[in-house]
Amino acid sequence: MPQKLLARLLSISFQQVQKYESGVNRVSASKLWEMCSILDVGPSYFFEGLSRQPSQGKEPVAMAAAQEALGSQATESTNPRQIPDLNKNFNQIRDIRIRGHLLQIVKSLAK
Repeated sequence: MPQKLLARLLSISFQQVQKYESGVNRVSASKLWEMCSILDVGPSYFFEGLSRQPSQGKEPVAMAAAQEALGSQATESTNPRQIPDLNKNFNQIRDIRIRGHLLQIVKSLAK
């Protein structure tokens, strides 16, 4: 997919996509999620080939980041299976336009 098209679908500039690709700017989890939807791949696609080194005595980085993003509500109201289930079902929606609309609904509800 051309970078210009990806940028348009992500509602960001072409230059921002270039910065993501070159590693100048980090990709937020929400943008990574959008990219996965647009490109019809799972998040693991972007990490293939990287070695996983388990943390010693620490909680997984993804869970720590999720709890930080959600604040104290993460442990109180978030079922650990909800996020993977949401991801799995979302990725089964083949129409990219529907996924984009659904993403906008979720963002609106989160506000």
